[in-house]
Amino acid sequence: MKAADRRRLRRARMSALGLSPALGSPAAPASALEVVHHLGALQAQDYQSGVWSLGVRSGLTLAEVEEAVLRREIVRTWPMRGTLHWVAAEDARWMTRLLAGRVLGSIGARYRQLGLTEREVATAGRLFEEHLHEPMSRPDVAALLARAGIDASGQRAYHLVGHHCMTGLLCQGPLIGKQPSFVLIDAWVPLSRNPTREEGLALVAERYVRGHGPVTEGDLANWVGGTLTLAREALGQLGDRIVKEEVDGQTWLTHVDAPAPSGAPDAVHLLPQWDELLLGYRSRDVTLPDEHTARVVPGRNMVFQPTVVVDGEVAGIWKRRAANGATMVEVTPLTRPTARARRGIEASGAAYGRFLGHDVDVRITGED
Repeated sequence: MKAADRRRLRRARMSALGLSPALGSPAAPASALEVVHHLGALQAQDYQSGVWSLGVRSGLTLAEVEEAVLRREIVRTWPMRGTLHWVAAEDARWMTRLLAGRVLGSIGARYRQLGLTEREVATAGRLFEEHLHEPMSRPDVAALLARAGIDASGQRAYHLVGHHCMTGLLCQGPLIGKQPSFVLIDAWVPLSRNPTREEGLALVAERYVRGHGPVTEGDLANWVGGTLTLAREALGQLGDRIVKEEVDGQTWLTHVDAPAPSGAPDAVHLLPQWDELLLGYRSRDVTLPDEHTARVVPGRNMVFQPTVVVDGEVAGIWKRRAANGATMVEVTPLTRPTARARRGIEASGAAYGRFLGHDVDVRITGED
């Protein structure tokens, strides 16, 4: 792909993803619900990364994001691909019903490895129905299972609660201390949308294209954990709301209402681990140069590092260290940063500090 085409695609994606420009700012923040509705869902495997994924797009603070969870506007659950996401609370039921079944049908081998039986899965479900009318912390859920004679060691408890989140019985509630909690979705989210299958597919496809485009059919199939046939069925519901463009022999899809990219070409972002910028697509070639893949995904094992993004392209990695109430962000550039990029990194670190509610010390390796 020509460099100019690649640059144009990634700038369009940055705009669609609510990053350049952001959907909100500290002066006029977007709500967490607006961000989730815009993108459809956001990766949230790691809690601290997941809340920053909302914060960097909205201008909200960590406390404000967590208030949205307490107000039951957004929830963290397993709607697709067996992966934790932020979704709108009103969408959690139908999204899991529509998309999670493919994963449930494919994890029998993992359950056999763990020694989980169908009887234990069913018994756990009955226990959850009886006891999780209020949020219960993960350790307390494990203790509940153990009291009923179910081995909750290792990954067994995690898979049992994950299974029943994917069936739509449970979702995550707010943190209890530093622990995630689980609660019956009927108790936590009493009201929901109830679209038909066709309406649900159309909603998923439209939100995905609007919040991630330009994308391919394969990108959508990968995002929902489905087949190309399912992706094409979903896209077929949208008619002329999708604009098609041929670039480098590939058909790219953009929402008809997608704004023209208007972010600064040299914009810098400190993005969290597993952000939609990288995980929201089947191929990451538009954003992540191949020569940097080994640094961003050591071992190519899907464990992504938090990234420094300059003009929509990964240009570094970073890590956070917290001690004695202070936070240090250590940035490792993958290419020599310009003076403007260094200033952008400092500004992004300050924005992260506003999100956390305290100052952040930014250190760029090789700058001393």
